[in-house]
Amino acid sequence: MRSVTPPIFASLLVLAGACGGDDDGPGPGTGEDALYDDIYEGSCVAEPLCESFEIESACTCVTAPAVEADFATNRVGCAELPMEADAPRTPVDDYCDASASNGAPSIACMVEGMYRPAGTPMMVTLFGVVDVFGNGGDADGITVEVYEEGPDGSLGAMIGSSTASTASDCSETEIEYDNDMEVGERELGFYSIADVPTETPLVLRTSGMPEFWRDLYTYNFQVLNEDVEEGDAGEGCADMPAGPRHEYRGRILSRSDYTAIPLSAGLTSGIPLGSGGVAGEVHDCTNTRLEFAQVATSPSAEVLTYFNDNPSNPLPDRSRTEGTSLLGLYAALNIPEGPVDVAAVGRTADGEAVSLGWYRANVFPNAVSVVTFRGLRSQQTP
Repeated sequence: MRSVTPPIFASLLVLAGACGGDDDGPGPGTGEDALYDDIYEGSCVAEPLCESFEIESACTCVTAPAVEADFATNRVGCAELPMEADAPRTPVDDYCDASASNGAPSIACMVEGMYRPAGTPMMVTLFGVVDVFGNGGDADGITVEVYEEGPDGSLGAMIGSSTASTASDCSETEIEYDNDMEVGERELGFYSIADVPTETPLVLRTSGMPEFWRDLYTYNFQVLNEDVEEGDAGEGCADMPAGPRHEYRGRILSRSDYTAIPLSAGLTSGIPLGSGGVAGEVHDCTNTRLEFAQVATSPSAEVLTYFNDNPSNPLPDRSRTEGTSLLGLYAALNIPEGPVDVAAVGRTADGEAVSLGWYRANVFPNAVSVVTFRGLRSQQTP
């Protein structure tokens, strides 16, 4: 099992209380001591003023994780996730640990001397299908756009775009389940975008007809050189691009779920026009989902919710206060348009609070920005 020893955890006193990289200590109104680390040198979207039950982390006020050992942040084992039609869960599809459950997060990439090095960018073809989060019809005619990431999460130059098509020989048929019962099928369109740079912070935008879909902006997305594959054109299916290439399964959100998820999370009036949300998962440095992680945003969301344990039907669980479930999934709902700081915090088995990462994204009106934590990226470290 890949894990991090307590001495490495002890070295992760992450994030400056003043959001400027110094160790001046927590400011007025701060609750549990801020997590410190000189590598966080960003300015804050909004200066945090934390309550007694919160931890200041990367310009946010995160609910302090429970101190009980049963709620220590841990890696999610594949065997813990419910199967679909007796098919086991896998690390590739479900970001889970095939060898064990309840292990300590692997966060070595957040320790000085063990940071991920920045690789030399190369051009690859990004390809894959567009999946549907939760409910929705066929993912056909969905536009996938790749942008360079600009300052404060803004969109930089567009790198390329493609329209996902279910008519492609490389499209997929997805079986929909409810309580382990097959309830239908939907088609997932295939897309391909050439000349995408690796080792570069990117933003992916997926969009469709507004009467059916809501835009998703995916942050903290990079194609790492180690994940690039070679191969021949047409390998496996007619529209498969030649290598070097990288497969990425895009996502789109239905308009009905954009309305239903906030309601089930307790946001009775929904997300007002002009505002948006942030959602994603908490993973460790090996891209494995983490259970019992706490997340916060600044500006704060009106409602922050975690989800149930069912990958086939992820729904907000309003009773869940101890952090992420086996899905590692969170959603922060009703955030004003503009830059947003997002941070995640966990707790070791011996009770120490540790940072699980942070990111600066941007909230777009009537859309969701996706921020999944995967440790620290090279542009976030010295």
